[in-house]
Amino acid sequence: MVLTAKQSAVLDYIVSFRRENGCSPSIPEIQRAFGIRSPNGVAGHLRALEAKGLIHKADRGSRQIEITGESGGRERLHDLPVYGAIPAGHPSPAQSTSAIRMTTVDEATLGFKPSPESFVLEVRGASMKDAGILSGDLVVVDPACPARAGQIVAALIDGESTLKRLVRVRNQYFLKAENPEFPEFVPQSSLSIQGVARAVIRRLA
Repeated sequence: MVLTAKQSAVLDYIVSFRRENGCSPSIPEIQRAFGIRSPNGVAGHLRALEAKGLIHKADRGSRQIEITGESGGRERLHDLPVYGAIPAGHPSPAQSTSAIRMTTVDEATLGFKPSPESFVLEVRGASMKDAGILSGDLVVVDPACPARAGQIVAALIDGESTLKRLVRVRNQYFLKAENPEFPEFVPQSSLSIQGVARAVIRRLA
């Protein structure tokens, strides 16, 4: 199941609104949240989400949007914390460990079921562009997945965070960029893997 960027954002908003307010948003509230001029524009996104089996909208009532499966089938959707940005360039001081927001992902779209420890980071920089990871992308990171050489990881190298490929040569681990303009990063004192990057989410304008 593939959602457009706007459909995913609308679904995230509905889920977050329900969690915070105990009810679904009205169409005018969705309009204001996304700057959509016409109620028909919102209705179009809701129809698409309903056709994909992610929501159900009752015929009557301004707040009658139900997340499909809240009583049985929502196990395919996962609310993951977004912990801010991670440098895909030169390492920089680690971000706060407090989530800045939540985002909802569909495991059918991701191609795997996130673990309870999974989280999301926003990429900043161009060092991983040759691996198809661009600045502004969101990466789903799974700390429960054992890191192996050759995988792309979120890591702390000498206390600073970065997103790079993990490389091993003669029992020595270091981090490699996927952009020839960046050097290899060899730890001087410590290298700690925060999790394996399992998926990339790209927002299209």
